[in-house]
Amino acid sequence: MTLLLGVDNGGTRVKLLLAREVGGRLEHVRTDDAPTPRGPAAMDELAALTRAFLADDRADAFGITVAGILDEASGVVATSANMRWLEGLAPARELADRLDLPGEAVQDGVATAIAEAVLGAGRGADDVFVLALGTGIAGAHVVDGAVRKGAHGGAGEIGHLATGRGERCTCGQSGCLESVLGGTRLGARWDRARGVGAASTALDVVLAAERGDGTARAILDEATTALANGLLSVMAMIDPGVIVIGGGLSNSPTWIIDPAVDKAHRQATFHSVPPIVRAQLGSWAGAWGAAVTAGHRTSGERRLERTEMV
Repeated sequence: MTLLLGVDNGGTRVKLLLAREVGGRLEHVRTDDAPTPRGPAAMDELAALTRAFLADDRADAFGITVAGILDEASGVVATSANMRWLEGLAPARELADRLDLPGEAVQDGVATAIAEAVLGAGRGADDVFVLALGTGIAGAHVVDGAVRKGAHGGAGEIGHLATGRGERCTCGQSGCLESVLGGTRLGARWDRARGVGAASTALDVVLAAERGDGTARAILDEATTALANGLLSVMAMIDPGVIVIGGGLSNSPTWIIDPAVDKAHRQATFHSVPPIVRAQLGSWAGAWGAAVTAGHRTSGERRLERTEMV
């Protein structure tokens, strides 16, 4: 039996998860969360939280997520927009020294994708594309439990597929999928269309559509058409066995997910349309992914074994 610790060190909350690996199965032991430690003493405080969480249990290894750009060779955080105190540090090494445990860092989006592909909605498939719909639009291609990052680490950036629309994206291009479908963009487009200065959210647009607001419905129709085209592009380029859709916008299946999937089915020609399913692990996906990463550490293998969550 192996005890694996997952530390999802988010910008607001840190989530701690202890899992037991027995006979190729990853089983839940317990979870807890707390406000994320911040500032120069953050790693000391995180170590104290972790020790209290483990109590009398002795983990064999841990994984810790990083919200930012991680140099995988050194484990050092290059940039982190929301957690500047981590920049220049190697969080896994820092926490390992304090806990006297072996550990490994993993970028938070990668951790989420691995968890959903191996333990969550993609479980049982060897080839999974995980799509996260939120303020930004992120994607990751997971094959046999490992994320395919591409030659330069930029694979899966579905949010920057061209949609043919002219709106400027934060990346500097015009017409990216993210500029049409991103959560804050939906609210901003609805405000502009109504000529108001409010800071509406994607949820505001969905609620307005439910009330019969024609402008909100038109904006969502355009967004779901763009998402359908993005899904078809993924099918054409990598032919995944399953597509998993998560993120905040996936909580509006009636107005965002279901229409996009329906359009993708209707527009498909040569495409092999795989099952398109909603993510299952919710806000704990990062912690599960960190625990799976810890499993890599104990096995000495980069390739994941197929495991199940119970």
